[in-house]
Amino acid sequence: MGLAISTKSFECTIGDGLAHIVLNQPERGNPIDGDFCREFGLCIAELSERDDVRAVLLSACGRLFSVGGDLMSLVKQEDALPRTIKAWTADLHAAIARMVRMRAPVVAAVHGNVAGGSVSLMAAADLVVMAESARISAAFSRIGFSPDSGSTTTVTRRIGVARARRFFLLGETLDAKAAHSLGLVDFVVPDGAVQSEASRIAKELAAGPTEAFGAIKRLFCQTPDRSFESQLEEEAQTLAAISRTADAREGVKAFVEKRKPVFVGK
Repeated sequence: MGLAISTKSFECTIGDGLAHIVLNQPERGNPIDGDFCREFGLCIAELSERDDVRAVLLSACGRLFSVGGDLMSLVKQEDALPRTIKAWTADLHAAIARMVRMRAPVVAAVHGNVAGGSVSLMAAADLVVMAESARISAAFSRIGFSPDSGSTTTVTRRIGVARARRFFLLGETLDAKAAHSLGLVDFVVPDGAVQSEASRIAKELAAGPTEAFGAIKRLFCQTPDRSFESQLEEEAQTLAAISRTADAREGVKAFVEKRKPVFVGK
């Protein structure tokens, strides 16, 4: 059964196993504000529990992917700013944590500029497709802020501690070539091909062995926190559990029969 979610901040549609979230406030630069944090949290909670969601595509309308935090809203807060930040991050951080751990792989299609907390939203995706002319900015220190949205984890997992620290301390801006060489993004394509290439990858994943994808995501999430021996046992336990799925049985059978497997996500 399909689903369409339309909010103030974005639109989400589901069809053929793919959930497509489109940031939809182009006139404002698709900012992160209280509405976005709350709505995105509810959306990810919904998607992470749906059996018909086997991959997620995240993209944006307009000239920019996202400017990050809505500074126009924040500047009005004055003494209430700390409380506002805690309220916004309570929703956004939970959403990003669930997105990282959900079984469905997430593909981000990035164009224009992406800055601030939206860099983490991008980096938290499992695969990132970036336009040649796009730019990634670490804007926090330039306005006297420290990173949020999981940035110190999501970016670090992609480019390493020392390089991530430099990125945020110096408030750097990376072009597509530099971002790709660092591993911050996975693919760089011509500007006009970003959406089509990201969609192609997402659709391919949506037709894949979803439970196995979820297991791969979970294993890599916990790798930095476990000893080698503990991770080896976790791999064994996870593989044993996945081997019980219909897709695992289909994958082995298709290999033996020398045909392409037909996965159902279970």
